[in-house]
Order: sequence, then structure tokens, then C-alpha cells
Amino acid sequence: MTKVYPQNVLPPRYQKGRKKKKRQNKQKDDIGVLSLLAASLRHQTTEFFNNSTLHGVRYIAEKERPFCEKFMWFSFTAIGAVATCIIIVSLWEKFQTNPTITGLDTDFHNWDVPFPAVTICDKNPLDEELLQEYIDKVWPAGAPANATRMLQWLATLSFRSIEESATTFITQHDLVGHTANDAPAPALDPKEAVFSIVQRCEAAFYDCEWKGDSEECCDFLVPVFTEMGFCYAYNSRHAEKSWPWQSQAQSELFTEAYIHETDSKWSFMFNSFRNTSIIDIYIHSTEEMAGLEQSAQLSWDHRVEKVSFSVKHTYTTEDARQLSIRQRRCIFADEVKLETSSIYTYSACMRQCRMQRSRSYCKCVPHFYPKTKGYRQCTVRELECIARYAAAITDVSRCTCELGCSHTVYEVEKLTEIDSSKGPVASNALETEFVSWPMVRYKREVLFGWVDLLVSFGGIAGLFLGFSLLSGVELVYYFTLRACCAAWRDGDALRRERAERLARPKPPYNLSLVPWWKKPPEPQDARPLQVKAKDLQPPKYSPPPLYTQYLP
Repeated sequence: MTKVYPQNVLPPRYQKGRKKKKRQNKQKDDIGVLSLLAASLRHQTTEFFNNSTLHGVRYIAEKERPFCEKFMWFSFTAIGAVATCIIIVSLWEKFQTNPTITGLDTDFHNWDVPFPAVTICDKNPLDEELLQEYIDKVWPAGAPANATRMLQWLATLSFRSIEESATTFITQHDLVGHTANDAPAPALDPKEAVFSIVQRCEAAFYDCEWKGDSEECCDFLVPVFTEMGFCYAYNSRHAEKSWPWQSQAQSELFTEAYIHETDSKWSFMFNSFRNTSIIDIYIHSTEEMAGLEQSAQLSWDHRVEKVSFSVKHTYTTEDARQLSIRQRRCIFADEVKLETSSIYTYSACMRQCRMQRSRSYCKCVPHFYPKTKGYRQCTVRELECIARYAAAITDVSRCTCELGCSHTVYEVEKLTEIDSSKGPVASNALETEFVSWPMVRYKREVLFGWVDLLVSFGGIAGLFLGFSLLSGVELVYYFTLRACCAAWRDGDALRRERAERLARPKPPYNLSLVPWWKKPPEPQDARPLQVKAKDLQPPKYSPPPLYTQYLP
């Protein structure tokens, strides 16, 4: 029975054949588009070489030029391009590694010279009377055996002492309790306990002088917790914001102390009641804080009466902000926001890094760190975790901190000891002063910025290749927009050109190794020689028997 199909509807087997043919035609169209784009790129390459402003490239594309001349110009252009790339890479490396220069700035008459912060850390800051009163208050029925030792340990707490002695006190339940519910006050709030047992300012210092004038010590010296324990500091921005014996004058905003060239003295002096204990003296910038990054300039045993120091201040000009932090190797004070300080400094960055690592390991930080949102201070029982990870927390290599772009280093130049022939061997007074008026500071400025880099690149590219910024735009234009537009607009012409090029017979190549100056090459015809079949002759050879003629 014959099947009748509606009009324009073919049997299934014919429909499959038509679909297959459509797919083949579609593949041919895709190949045609790619070939058309390739032909357009080929044509634009010739146009670019003929019309480019780059030196030497136009001679490479000229068809009338002999091969030797084309090769010569290609070699010159390639050598220039390679030399340009090598010099540009070296300039880029210089820009990335050494774009700044540090020089001397001697315009000292216009300076506002800040006096450094002086941090005074007594190795035994406890007040015996306050200590006994606190022990009787916390343990009225009788203090445990190591209560005094634990409180002294909390007053001088540091990572080293935590690592050495934390397990000694944590295992004694009468000191830290069995659980958090029955723990005594010093185990739950160590900072408050330290404030209750350390010496007050008026019981520790007297007869202070600032620039030769007598001043009240407690108006200048404020408590501060450092990574070496409880201390007092003068002219420090990082003092404790509140403490139990805080006065009204000390609650005001911090005012930095400056010295002037006409002052009678450039010093700060204090007297200590504790003439038997050793006191560590740290001299540092006002924005910095004494920490693990700095060693004490003096361990005062009361045989020195004057510390003379010099200052080396380095600042960075504002035009250095165009460089990255890795290039200039410093950070401006307002460039990176810290959680523990409004001003970026290296010590503040390192302190925050250690706080973050303590929080990540133990969910808390030791009480000698400032109270900061998001950081809970550890109880005494939780210090066991800090002791376990103390090495990892204090590992400097795990913190990515850079120096501040404005930083100051104070170096002790002279220690004046007591003249034993004139009086007692020990002294209660210590004076810290500038050894001389600071007449030199260091200025870091940009030596090789973005403009210098652009000028260097343009000069080198122009010297070797005649290349400019518009030459780069022209290069991109020829091989992107112009090539695509030509393929879309002049597709028929490009197809004809491609067909003629493929149909054109290839010229013969002279593979002779004889140099042209000995035997010039034979002139070539417009078209290559064509060898016909009738011109072919079979090779001559000795015929086999009974054969007297060549084989066909």
C-alpha cells in the first residue's frame, strides 16, 4: 500500500537526511565564518605593517623587497623588541622593589619636636598593705598558701610568666575554684584584682619635674597595662581609660607634650619611693606602647641618675600614597583601621595580631590587653589555654605588620652614674633628657612613581621601536574592531581574495646552498614552471632478457 504524505511533509527517513544535511551545512557555515575572520586578520596584518608608524616593520611586508632585506629588517625589529622588553622588565622590578629614597631633612627650626613616652615598670609593683587588705577581703576565713604569689604573678603577668607558672596556680582549687560559679574574685576578674593591690601613684613617685619646672607626679604619670605587666607611663596615648583612684585632671583628653628649642631643659624627672627594687625604663614614641617588640633601654638599679637619648625620626611624604604598601614598605597612620588603636603603629598592629591569635585559640585574651569590643578577657583558669599556645601566639612570623610611615626610634646615648665621692651610692631620682636638640630627621619620598614609570616605558619603546601610546591603541584597533568590521562588511571581497590566494600556484623555492654572491639566483617567471606528463621519461636501466625496449 502506498503512503501519501501531506504537502511539505517528508517521510521520517527523508526528514533524518534533511536534518543531517542541515547540520553539515551549518558546520560549513561555521568554518566559513572562521575562515573569513582569519582572512580578515591576514589582510589587516598586511595593512598594519604597511601603514604602521613602528620603525622597520613596513619593509617586512613589502612584496617587492628581496628576502634578505626582509630578514635583515625583521632581525633589527626583533632585536629592538627584545631589548625593549628586557629594559621594561627591569624598570618594573625597580618600581616594585625600590621606588622610594630616604634622605636627610635639616629644616629643624620649623619642627614641633614631641617628647617621648616614658614607661616605668616596677618588677614588684605590689603595695604590701593593699595586698593584705585585699586578701583579707577575698578570703576572710584564711588565705590559701599561694594567694600572695598568685596575686603578684597577676600584677606582673606576661606571656613568658603565663607559660612558666600558669599550671602551678590553676591546679589549686582554693585559688581558682572548682567551677566558674565558686571561683573567687581575683580568678574571675584579674585586672580589677591588680588595681586593688598595686601601689598608687602618690605612694610610688614624688618630686617630678618637666622641663626644669616642678610638677605634680600624679598629674602626669598614669597606669598602663603592658605585655610585661602593670606599669606607669608619662606622655603615653595608650594609658588605661579608667581606674579606681582616677582623678578629675587625668580623665581629660590626652595632650601630647612637646619641647622647644628655647626651653631651659628638654627632660622629665621623677623620684621613686622604691629604692630597693629594679625598675625597667622604656622610652618610645607617644603612639607606641611598650611590648614584646621593644627591650627596656635601662633596668634602673638606682645607680644611674640621668639617661640621655637621641631621636631618629622618619616621616614619609604624602605623594607616597600612590604606591602600594608592599612597594613603600610602610603604612600611613590613617590607612589601616585597627581594632585596638585609632592610629596605626607597628606595635599596635603586632598587639592586635597577638590578641586575634589568642582569641582564635582560647576564645579570650589576657587581662594586660585593653578592653576592646569583641575580645573577652580571660579568667585565671583560662590562662592555661594561653600557656599551651603561647609560642604560637607570640610567633612574629605569623603577623603581617609593616612599620608606620612616620615612626621614631629613641636610642640611649649616655648613662650618667652617681658620683660616689659626692654622696650616697643609690639615687631615688632619674632624669630622662635629649642628649642634644634634634637637628636631623629622615624623609622618605618617592623616587620612581607612576609618572616616572610611564615616561621610562615610553622613552625606551620610542627609542628602540618608535612606539607610542597611540601605537598601542592602533595595534589593538587593527586586530580587533577593524578586523571584525571588515569581516562583517567586506565578507564577499575577503572570500574572493581568499579563494584567489588558495587557487594561486605556489612559486618554486630555490633550495640551493650556493651563496648568492657566487652564483646569483636565476630569474623567476611570473608563474612557476609546470611539468607535463609527456616530458617525463622513464629511467634508463639494463632490460631483462628478451626485452629490447623501455617499459611503458
